[in-house]
Amino acid sequence: MSAAPIHIEELHAYVDGRLPAVRRAAVEAYLAAHPAAAAEMAAWRRIDGRLHRVLDPLLNEPVPQRRIPSAILAAAQRPQASGKAGAIRGWGALALGIGCLAVGIGAGWMGRGALEPSLPMQRFANDALVSHVVYAPESKHMVEVPAAEEAHLVTWLSRRLDAQLHIPDLTPLGYRLIGGRQTVVADAPTAMLMYEGQDGMRISVQLRRMPNNRDTGFRLETLAPDSRVLAALHPAVDRPPPMAFYWADHGLGFAVSGPLARPQLLAVAQAVYRQYSEFTGPAQQH
Repeated sequence: MSAAPIHIEELHAYVDGRLPAVRRAAVEAYLAAHPAAAAEMAAWRRIDGRLHRVLDPLLNEPVPQRRIPSAILAAAQRPQASGKAGAIRGWGALALGIGCLAVGIGAGWMGRGALEPSLPMQRFANDALVSHVVYAPESKHMVEVPAAEEAHLVTWLSRRLDAQLHIPDLTPLGYRLIGGRQTVVADAPTAMLMYEGQDGMRISVQLRRMPNNRDTGFRLETLAPDSRVLAALHPAVDRPPPMAFYWADHGLGFAVSGPLARPQLLAVAQAVYRQYSEFTGPAQQH
């Protein structure tokens, strides 16, 4: 009887320390027999380490009072029944409320400072931009499937997202496809396609299923200039900080990210939009 195959989700769980013990030996045997996969896991650990060094301190910062819903503050400040039990109820409600709030705002606050992405599209754009900042500087492990295997890349990512994908051709704009990978953006599987210009500048096109979102026009997402994520993961170079144009169309969310000036990045986003419109059929004009 052959051993059960190793899935990408198990590799992620192994790196995160969440893999069930019953599968650990099989995954370790697979990595021992596949040096390239083992090197990829090592790269994931390095990226995780960089993110933890940057983002963990933010989890210990106090939540600004203005971000605590007024109902929670009122419950905590309302006079309670005398005695220890009343005090515990009041501050217990506040602690519970802050805990729930922290879970909801954590990713957005870390990526955008004081601005919380409250809508699904905003959160998708913010997470996609952070993913670009994390993966674009990588030299060896930026993508999982290279451009030389484009047909396999399309099939694999389409299956992962349960959507028929298309790889935009950006060579007329001076960007060649390097390859692609699967990421998780806004808690959903996401396809990341990485491109590179002749000057080495990299841009990414990220797509995920968003069946509940109506088609939208282009919107711009940026990281705050004082973002710790940006300072730690995007080295100081003579280029604009990365930004992203994002939109929803035909049940998909799109984010085009890169350290380009706004007009140049918009031209890339428009090219992606036009090609997907031809691929999926007519849609509203942007």
